[in-house]
Amino acid sequence: MNPPHKHKRKRTTATSKKKRSSVFPGMLDATLSYQPSPSSSVDESRGGAQLERLYQSKQSLGPFIAILTSDGGKPFQGNHANFADLIRTGRKMGITVYVLTPSGLASRTETTVTGYLLDPTAPGLKWIQAKLPIPNVVYNRVPNRRAEQSPDVQKAMETISGMPGVHLFNPHFFDKWTLHQQLAASDTLKKLVPYTLKWTPDLQLDELLKKYPRLYLKQVDGKAGIGMMRISRIKKGVELIYQDKKEKMRKTFTSVDALNQTVQQLTQQLPYLIQQGIPLATFEGRPFDVRMLLQKNNQGEWGMTGAGVRVAGPTSISTHVPMGGRIESLHRVIGHTFKEKAPEILSKIKKTGLELAKYIESKQSSALGEMSIDLGIEENGTLWFFEANAKPMKFDEPDIRRLSLLRILEYALYLSGYQLTGEAMKTCSSET
Repeated sequence: MNPPHKHKRKRTTATSKKKRSSVFPGMLDATLSYQPSPSSSVDESRGGAQLERLYQSKQSLGPFIAILTSDGGKPFQGNHANFADLIRTGRKMGITVYVLTPSGLASRTETTVTGYLLDPTAPGLKWIQAKLPIPNVVYNRVPNRRAEQSPDVQKAMETISGMPGVHLFNPHFFDKWTLHQQLAASDTLKKLVPYTLKWTPDLQLDELLKKYPRLYLKQVDGKAGIGMMRISRIKKGVELIYQDKKEKMRKTFTSVDALNQTVQQLTQQLPYLIQQGIPLATFEGRPFDVRMLLQKNNQGEWGMTGAGVRVAGPTSISTHVPMGGRIESLHRVIGHTFKEKAPEILSKIKKTGLELAKYIESKQSSALGEMSIDLGIEENGTLWFFEANAKPMKFDEPDIRRLSLLRILEYALYLSGYQLTGEAMKTCSSET
């Protein structure tokens, strides 16, 4: 549910003359990025006292938006470059954006927390630790499930939820199994969900393989295709392919019992889902799927900011880039694959993505401001839901990157009740 708002806002229109899609108004074709965060440093003394004097009250300043991440690292965890981009975008919009950790929140007073600002005068990424006003909005970017489930982060979330006038969005990672159960219960969306079960050692794989000649096993808390398995019926019996970061294993079994034992060993007692395999459409002989970035705007409305296609690698069982996949233009791939039906398919992708985003949010306890959604497409144009991510990776294409940063801050403004000034609105328009 979205919190109540004090002010009505004029709509900030973000448009671009470059690579604008006629099928998806307001959306840009995109390329995804998989880059490690650069190293950064912190300066606790430089500028700290000046910043504390500057931010003594919120009466004439604001809004204040905090990016929540976990403690550790140099000086905190998460994608520092991404945080810096948000801070710089906020500066152009007249918004103060800073990084907040559980320890910084724990040291709060009635009016301040300890956070990190980016030093705009230093080369590279240098962080200044300072006392800053309690945020109006908190954007959760805790980088992984393990950190998010830690006691200090859980306590921080509880504290933020209880702070009057502070709005939190994207409060946690999605649970794959819960998400599939929720969608399977929807009268309108259940047709998108592949048949999915929780993996257990006593599961009747032979019965499943009679119904579905190909099955996939995916870690409930996994990412990037790590630990994924594919089971296929073949003439000689059953083939199992397993992939992780370090190895790829292929085995053939004549006995389902022997297959079960191997799968049980590979799962290492981690929670897995088993799912029917979908015969995906191909591009240049390789299966592909679609990843969409959906975000809310300054009216709290869902829109599609961008989308890209992931094409499976020559020996990969998934389309994930770390597992050998590659990124391609959505419009190029859909146009090449579906020819004259491409506009219809593109329109259906957008419509389906928006329906999924709205439904998924309706099942959450707190507001969402963004998510990525992965869809599979068959040769006949049938769409399938694969996954949603509450903490999307960044898109690498410059226009979509700028628009995605703007959307995050526009939605934060919407939650805070603040309006952009005329000059800030001009800045936003020039950025998109």
